[in-house]
Order: sequence, then structure tokens, then C-alpha cells
Amino acid sequence: MEKQQSLQIICLQTHLSQSHYQSYPILKQYLLQRIRLSLKTQSSTSNTRSIEENDQQPTLVILPECTGTWLYYMCVPMPNFLHNYFFNPRNNRRIQPLLFIAYTLITHLRSFFKEIYRNYHSKKSWLSILRHSWLSLFSERTFSIYKRLFSELAVETNSTIVAGSIFYRGDSNEGKLYNMSYVFESKNGSICLQAGKRYPVADESDFIDSYKHSPMIYSIPNTNIDIGILICADSWMPEVYHEYNRLELNSHRRFLFIIVALNTGEWNIPWPGYDTNVDVPNDVDRKHLMTYSLPQAWFQYAVKRAFNVLNERNDLLGYGVICCQGVLNLMNDIHAQGESIILIKRSRNEEEVLYEAKTCIDEKILTCDF
Repeated sequence: MEKQQSLQIICLQTHLSQSHYQSYPILKQYLLQRIRLSLKTQSSTSNTRSIEENDQQPTLVILPECTGTWLYYMCVPMPNFLHNYFFNPRNNRRIQPLLFIAYTLITHLRSFFKEIYRNYHSKKSWLSILRHSWLSLFSERTFSIYKRLFSELAVETNSTIVAGSIFYRGDSNEGKLYNMSYVFESKNGSICLQAGKRYPVADESDFIDSYKHSPMIYSIPNTNIDIGILICADSWMPEVYHEYNRLELNSHRRFLFIIVALNTGEWNIPWPGYDTNVDVPNDVDRKHLMTYSLPQAWFQYAVKRAFNVLNERNDLLGYGVICCQGVLNLMNDIHAQGESIILIKRSRNEEEVLYEAKTCIDEKILTCDF
């Protein structure tokens, strides 16, 4: 029987601004450097691990939700002087994205109206139709870039990559738009797992459709570890875990829930409660609606909820929850803020639960072995 290796986990909570998305080489180089920084930091924590051993160790890299959303910046051709203006970080960063959208609409007006016509007969409001049409405008092209980017990164870093998420219309003619997360395997960079957001939040439910397909799991090669992907708000909902409980997990393996998340606005604020478009789960303490901060509620009702679901099973050797989260502070800037967490129990006999992992000085990168 082939020996199973430990898994190196890298939770890459980085800062992505629109300047990173101005070209494929710039974005790829930035992400490649951050992943290699993580690999270097992880290998340096073990004096007994050689470079060759580190290269061969299975590695899982996780990025925040919506990492692929703003790849449409690469789909809009423009003169050099406009390119230099839109992607100059010294210019007004609040006006730049609005001007970029205006320029894009002017240069792609016909295509935009075709998208509006495609969605005209839906029951959505005009604002929803406009937002849906805008995000659908470059859906196929951004998905093509997304696949190429993370396929190459997976192969070049010899890592399995959970590539955040991207808004994608899919191959059907229904015109539906989903918030999708894809996992790329390390051997040839192909997509090995996909997951869609089942419970879009109030800000996106008017233009993002609910993904109704059953969840899937992926077995990471050369390990005894399976993973399942949750996208942000889905991790708050008990119904999502009921779906996973219907899956037959191998009792001789370990399991990880991977949560890719993005919070809009400030992070350290009072908890506003569940969205009005979903029912509040029965296990939520109503007192917490008045007393909890958003980070406290996030841990209690998302991260810990996922962990407790696995803890209740008696058929797993080990289990855990890995959350990679960013904060969308400006229109197209994913800041390295939020509450990324690694919460694991490596075996049934292990009494200690790992709540924290090493954070690099330069970037908020959490790393550990499982």
C-alpha cells in the first residue's frame, strides 16, 4: 500500500487591487510570488525537511472568494494612455473603477444591450438585469483566463489550488449566472472539483442564481484527505451540511471543509444578523444578534458550525475547517483583512485543536501541516 503523506496547507489571504488585474503576466507573477513565499516559509519551519522532500509533499493553496471576478479588466482593449491612467495607483482609486466601467460600456454597448435583451423577460428588476448583464458581458472570456491562470499556477507550484471563486454563466442557454469555485489539481492543472454558491447574500441574490447541484468531494492524491468547498454564506446554513451528510465518506480517511469567503465593507463591526432573504437557523441564540461582533458570529455560526458537523461523525480519522477570507473595501480591491482560520483535529485521539497557524510578516498567509 502506498504511503500517505501529510498535506501542506496554505491559506493565502492576500491584497488584490485593480492594478494587479491590469495584465495576465502581472497577476500571475504576483500570485506565484505569494505562493512561493508560503512554500519557503513553510519549509523553513522544519529543519529536517529537505528541498526535494518539500517539492514532493502534497500542497493545498486556498484563495478568497471572488478572486477571479475582476479578470474582465484584461478583456477590455484600450490605448496606452488610458491604460496608464486606469491602472495608476496614484490616481483617485474611487473614481478609476467607475470611469473604467463607463469606458467599457461605451466600447461594448452593442454587446451589453444584447445581454440586456437576453435577460429582459426575466422577473428581475431593471437594476438586477443591468447588474446581471454587466457581469455576463465577459463571462466566457474571464472564465477562460481564470482556467489558464490557475491551471498554470497549480502545475508550476506543484499544488492543488482552490481558486477562490468567479461569476460564471455556464454552458447552458438558460442565462443563469452563478458564483462558482473551482479546484485545480497539481499534475496537469485540470479542474478536479467545482462548487457553486447555494445561498447568495442579499446584495447578490438579485443577479446571482442559486446553484442547485449536489455537493462533490475531491480526494487529494498521495494523502488520505478529502475536501469539500463552501462559498462564504453557504457555510452559515445547516441545509448545506445536510447535503454533505448524505455523502458516504471513507472511514479510513480525513476530511476538510474549505470555505472561500469575502466580506463587503468593514469587518470589525456589530453582527447585523442573517440576511432577510433566508430563515434564521433554529440553533442561533437570539441574544447574539445584539451582542456578537461580526468576527464572533462568523466563527460561531460558520467556522465552528462546519467543524461541529464533522465532529459529530464517528467515521473520520481526522477533520477540520480551513477558511480563507478577504474584505472588499473599495469597488475592486480585495484587502488582506477578515478572519481567515485554520481549525483542525488531526486525529480522533488528539485533544488539542489548532485555532491559529503561522502568519507571515509580509502577507497574511496561514500555513500548517495536516
